[in-house]
Amino acid sequence: MKVKVLIADDEPLAREIILSYLEDFSEVVSIVEVANGLEAVKKINQLSPDLVFLDIEMPKMDGISVLDSNALKNQPLVIFTTAYNQYAIKAFELNAIDYLMKPFDRDRFHKTMKKALDKLKMIELKDFQIELSRFRLDYENAILEKSSSEFPSKLVVKDSKRIKHIQVEDITMIRAAGDYVEINERDGKFLLYKTITEIQSKLNPNIFRRIHKSVIINSEKITEIRPHVNSEFYFHMLDGQIVKSGRTYKDQITDLTSGNI
Repeated sequence: MKVKVLIADDEPLAREIILSYLEDFSEVVSIVEVANGLEAVKKINQLSPDLVFLDIEMPKMDGISVLDSNALKNQPLVIFTTAYNQYAIKAFELNAIDYLMKPFDRDRFHKTMKKALDKLKMIELKDFQIELSRFRLDYENAILEKSSSEFPSKLVVKDSKRIKHIQVEDITMIRAAGDYVEINERDGKFLLYKTITEIQSKLNPNIFRRIHKSVIINSEKITEIRPHVNSEFYFHMLDGQIVKSGRTYKDQITDLTSGNI
């Protein structure tokens, strides 16, 4: 495991102590130092460090504000380092993994670093498992696509406990969820590591309709359609869900809403 560290502290001596203690950990491959909160936000966004040692009382922006900033593009693991104990509750509310009271010795620092490294190993393992699941699903779905004459009749999907083959005809709805989609099927909700546009291209467009930028429905599972405003409609699905179409998709669903399926 290779760990990138950022030290944010306005006191040079405090940064020097952390630097010397970090020499005991071979996992640490790079260290960047900053002396104020604004620089901390900038470097976190630029470098995506794995671990940040963050002082609380700093010029321009304090450590609490750094971690609570809307400007942060990603959230690293954070260890607060401070001479003040009144910030501890707020620090843990912001999911800091530890709170080092200055002055701290090498033994206390080692205990904190062990906690941080254990957490980073768990994150690394989880990321690996996600990539492994993604690879397996992509591989198995590719095999199913090759064996299909046009559109696959099955998909390989997963939930928190299992990987499962589902019949495409049993899908009620597909929702976009970042870089993957959530598939609603009669046995529950499952994930597939594809964008909604990618999965749309794999399905029969006569049956599966994109009614919103983030929703595809199975037109054979519609029980009722109710008009809304601005060419929008509420689609009542067989499983009880109700979803609204987007106005920019009115032309794609005209045959559904006019009853000319």
